[in-house]
Amino acid sequence: MKLPPKLSRGLAINWFDWRRPETRDAVTLVAAAVLAYVVAHTYDLAPKLFQLGIDYAEWELDDMIFVVFVMSIAMMIYAIRRYRDLSREIKSRIGAELEARKLARHDPLTGLPNRRFFEERLEEYLGACSATHQAAVLMLDLDGFKAVNDTHGHAVGDKALSEFARRVSAIVRADAFLARVGGDEFTIIMPKIDSLDDPTNLARRIAAAVAEPFVVEHVTAEFGVGIGIAIAPNDGVHADELVRRADRALYRAKAAGRSSVRFFESEMDTHVERRIQIERDLRSAIASNGIVPYYQPLVSLDGNRIIGFEALARWEDSDLGFIPPDVFIPIAEETCLINGLSDQLFRRACLDANTWPTTFVLAFNVSPVQLRDPTLGLRLLSILGQTGFNPRHLEIEITESGLVENIEVAQTVIDQLRQAGVRIALDDFGTGYATLSQLLSFHLDKIKIDRSFVSRLDQSEESQVIVRAILGLAKGFGLTTTAEGVEDAGQLAYLKANGCTEGQGYLFSKAIPAADIPTLLHRLPYDSAAA
Repeated sequence: MKLPPKLSRGLAINWFDWRRPETRDAVTLVAAAVLAYVVAHTYDLAPKLFQLGIDYAEWELDDMIFVVFVMSIAMMIYAIRRYRDLSREIKSRIGAELEARKLARHDPLTGLPNRRFFEERLEEYLGACSATHQAAVLMLDLDGFKAVNDTHGHAVGDKALSEFARRVSAIVRADAFLARVGGDEFTIIMPKIDSLDDPTNLARRIAAAVAEPFVVEHVTAEFGVGIGIAIAPNDGVHADELVRRADRALYRAKAAGRSSVRFFESEMDTHVERRIQIERDLRSAIASNGIVPYYQPLVSLDGNRIIGFEALARWEDSDLGFIPPDVFIPIAEETCLINGLSDQLFRRACLDANTWPTTFVLAFNVSPVQLRDPTLGLRLLSILGQTGFNPRHLEIEITESGLVENIEVAQTVIDQLRQAGVRIALDDFGTGYATLSQLLSFHLDKIKIDRSFVSRLDQSEESQVIVRAILGLAKGFGLTTTAEGVEDAGQLAYLKANGCTEGQGYLFSKAIPAADIPTLLHRLPYDSAAA
């Protein structure tokens, strides 16, 4: 029977595929049989075997001897061939194992050693440390990476990380060990240092290298690098301990500003332990409504009358005591707790404000982190609807940094709020880095003069000039102005004389709980006709 051409070709390809073990075995056996025939013919073995068969006919060994002879040659060839196959397979497996081991110990993006390899090598180096043989661990974190990664995508972010790794690799000395241990986190082990100048000089060179702009896929990005340094054996003799302390030094470096370097100091342990406790208790406080709004009056400087209140977060912990907002708010932002906390405080503030005179204003702050969330406006409007608070009596306070970090999202949120009648105030004006054209594009309603300028009005002519310029600018664009931190009559007189609209500060009242507002309204005049 004749097979179809395609099937015939397929069988031929399968049969003569040398990569298949059965193909090689069949070919080997055929070759062995042919070789046996050739040997027997060459050495005239057939008659001899035939005579041997006659001599021992009674044993019936003639066929058996021939078969054994052929099979022995075939098995010898087969064994040699299998030995060669097995040898190649062992070499292949060894190569694959070495490659797998390399991949398991290296970062696939940058090619640098990964955390596992770093930990192994650190243990080796620490075993050789002594009072006269010190080692340094540097923890590096790329400042500004998240913003670039979020804005331009992971492809640009990955190439920026690879470029960072390349620049640092070109700087570290030959005996140093550079590894990537996280997203934008790298570490360096300097196994032998003569003094603290060695890691210090390396850190400075790295900061200088990173300061050069990164050009990736037609995107120009500027980064900084925070560096924390721990020294063995002074700061620890165990790998976990040393890395933890280098991390704590890095945390302080990042808090100090862009491209800062910090060595570990013993008080950092206390600072970090307190921060860890605050973070842990913060979650519990949010879950139990333990953080509450206090209210500081907004005062019209025309008659010093109260026209509303700004809601300010306050937290009194049973173990930690009073924790300032500038301590727990950044932690809430870093741990992604800020949205839950803010929504909770805003709902409570709206309910409290419903009990005030109907014309009073409620001012509420949103953080720069929240302005990156396109759902912020809808969430705030939803809470207004649930509580029944009039959006026309709400002022949302935002900062310059919050506006420019993600202009498109901020613009969307602000537009949603303004369409509902919510007023937008720019908080801490003059302390950010927004341009005037950017600020005007958001159609603001109010500018708040930062307390750092107001507090120096009595001592600094420069502050007076700045405040006067801000007030003139606001008047020119028809914006309301509120001066923060008014604490004495001299500051108040200067602000009034230069056209400031509103003020808030200890001169009028500190922030108070909602229950104390009726008493304050009986003590101070308030404007029942304020819009």
